[in-house]
Amino acid sequence: MNRITTAAIKFSWAVQIPGERKQALGERVEAWAHRLAVRWGCVDTVLATVTREALSR
Repeated sequence: MNRITTAAIKFSWAVQIPGERKQALGERVEAWAHRLAVRWGCVDTVLATVTREALSR
């Protein structure tokens, strides 16, 4: 579960970088991933994983 939502959020961030049209897609994917994380009760874990990986780059 965490892997799916973490991957979706990372994908959404990657899509948002190149342009506004892609940013809209990225925002939709991020919202979808957030809804899944809320439904599965793993929001804190997913956000911690994404943040840790983003900061380690």
